[in-house]
Amino acid sequence: MASSLLARSRSIARAAGRWPYHPAARSLAVPLSSAAGRAETAHQPKPSPTRSIKLPAAFALAGASLLGGYCIGTYHSEELEEMNKNRELPKGERGCCSCEDSGTTKEGAPKLTEAQSALSSKLQRIVGKEHVYDGMKETSKNAHFLKGARLGQGTALCIVQPGTVREAVKCLQEAVDAGCVVLPQGSNTGLTGGSVPRNETPDTRPAVIISMKRLDAHFPIDDGKKVVCLAGCGISALASSIQSWFPDRESHSILGSTFLNPTTAAGVAFGSGGVYVRKGPARTDRALYCKVSRNKWGENIVSVVNSLGIKGMEDSDFVEHSGQDAVGALDAYANDVRQGFRRNMAQSSDSVHGKAKASDSNYHNTVCECTNDVSRYNADTAGEDCNRSEGKVLILATVHDTFPVPEKKRVFWVSFPDMETTLAFRREVCLNNPKDLPISCEYMDRDSVDIIDRSGRIGTYMIRYLGTGDLMGFLWGVKLSIEGLPFSWAPTICDKLLHALNSFVPECIPGKFMKAGREWDHHCIVAVGEFGDGTLDRFMERMGAFVEKYNQKAVADESAVGSKIVSVVEAESPTEVTALNAFRFVAALAFKMYCVGENIQGISVDYALPKNGGLAPEMDPSAVTPLKRMRYSHFGCNVVHEDIAYALGVDTHKEKMAFKQIVEDDGGKLPAEHGHGTEYNAPPNTQKRWMKMDPLNVMNPGVGGLSTLPKYGKK
Repeated sequence: MASSLLARSRSIARAAGRWPYHPAARSLAVPLSSAAGRAETAHQPKPSPTRSIKLPAAFALAGASLLGGYCIGTYHSEELEEMNKNRELPKGERGCCSCEDSGTTKEGAPKLTEAQSALSSKLQRIVGKEHVYDGMKETSKNAHFLKGARLGQGTALCIVQPGTVREAVKCLQEAVDAGCVVLPQGSNTGLTGGSVPRNETPDTRPAVIISMKRLDAHFPIDDGKKVVCLAGCGISALASSIQSWFPDRESHSILGSTFLNPTTAAGVAFGSGGVYVRKGPARTDRALYCKVSRNKWGENIVSVVNSLGIKGMEDSDFVEHSGQDAVGALDAYANDVRQGFRRNMAQSSDSVHGKAKASDSNYHNTVCECTNDVSRYNADTAGEDCNRSEGKVLILATVHDTFPVPEKKRVFWVSFPDMETTLAFRREVCLNNPKDLPISCEYMDRDSVDIIDRSGRIGTYMIRYLGTGDLMGFLWGVKLSIEGLPFSWAPTICDKLLHALNSFVPECIPGKFMKAGREWDHHCIVAVGEFGDGTLDRFMERMGAFVEKYNQKAVADESAVGSKIVSVVEAESPTEVTALNAFRFVAALAFKMYCVGENIQGISVDYALPKNGGLAPEMDPSAVTPLKRMRYSHFGCNVVHEDIAYALGVDTHKEKMAFKQIVEDDGGKLPAEHGHGTEYNAPPNTQKRWMKMDPLNVMNPGVGGLSTLPKYGKK
């Protein structure tokens, strides 16, 4: 089984759009320094030997989970059905029995029109029969399109996967001409239900999902300083390509949820990228995207907006009505890339678009400002319409900056006794000035460490040994397929078994880190790089002074002799660095497994706190006391992911709404980076921006609290 999966992974990698450019080998030293400059602490325990599991063991565990799931589920389906009823799981996902029946259609939906009945056949003629799926009833073949990763489920008239940019434009035109609404979709990894159909709405128009995953080609421009991505390009695939093309450059997203391989277009539309203190969130003003409107004769018009800013692909490079345009030029270039043909590397034009931003280039300044404002949030209305559009336009391609790889890199696990000291570290060391920012700074509280260790060991090992590429994505797809089986036990059985097996697996990070994790309440995993300007040395000086200042307080306190206020433990090998990254970014998955395994409920709230704040919002005295309150955050920008566990029987919706209000009363903003979807109402200025983009309300209707009706219910 393992060999077949590895073979599948290699074939997927070969099929991906790759630029046939092989720069001369350039050595790039990325050593982790030894003892020099490290913030040593007294009585540091001798590191425990790193334990690990072998790849065959990982597959054996997965196989045992599937077999055990089938057996247990077969004999206990009625018990599981009752247990899951009215039970809320993390990110708003309820147990299977409270979901609407997968075979239902919109209540009271009228009979399909002739154009709607003929739409699937028309789409098949455009993209091929094998790339159009029926979506009126959920099946194992279409479930991953119809059901959100964490929230949302519905049906669609059909799902279409265009293979070229031109095909995507044609499919959009046919769908709106047939009187359908359109849901753009990438990898469908969204957490707030913004990429899947909704059945229970007043709108009776059938939905068409345009899945962009086949449009996965990507190629460098400007000598590798920028990269062009078609809308289906995954961030993991892009990171791998940039590393192979230009070893001294890297793409925007190389950590975080890369194992899910979400698309670069989704990052722009929904606002990802909180890990990167130096790079900022994903955004670009250089893109190719579609907007839908209607002319005075009542015809639906699909307009292609071109702000790519690439020589030979500007609108001005083509004669009007000649049959040639930027869409065709981009398709031709991408097709050559897929087939391995060599072409001269494209360059940015001298136009306004060619000089526009392809990243948030001023973020390093704004993140260091100590003000009541937040660093970033989803309702941001700045920039080209593709940014934070949440499906109100159809993104076809985007241009992104690449970034220099650090000459050296050091990673530390820094622990603190209280949140005030942790925030002082953020302010005095991490965000001291815009020039010396760390690469990343990720926070976890004690409950986070405990829950990840209790339920996330297997997930951490799988990321460590299988990486974050196609194979891990394939296994994630297998898990989703199992959870979509038509059995009452299916939605939770994988998580239940992984939770049960977790205790039989060795600790997934070295003992020196787990010791600190159990002795302190607050922790930061800090990565610092040297970029040829002394950044690393200056950071180390600040951190050393901070540790000395706070630990001297403990020495001076007679009641705390021999203790430390701040603990610093360094990752001393690439293996340890990988382990820490995997441990942190399996947090959300571990929390869901924990809730399922412990037979409790869980909710998740993502929010941004003011730049001069950061303390955990205090719950109302009348609120139900949670069993666990798991807080982990992108510490540089104060974007917090809070997972809260409750006993069965608690009204989690009530508790969640009350908590959201507390966050907003404290000056926070929701959501911070996962999109509004169907879970959050967008503020009025954001809603007005979306309505202007999509006046007919045919693109992702209902997102962010907007009306689902045609023209937003206006006549």
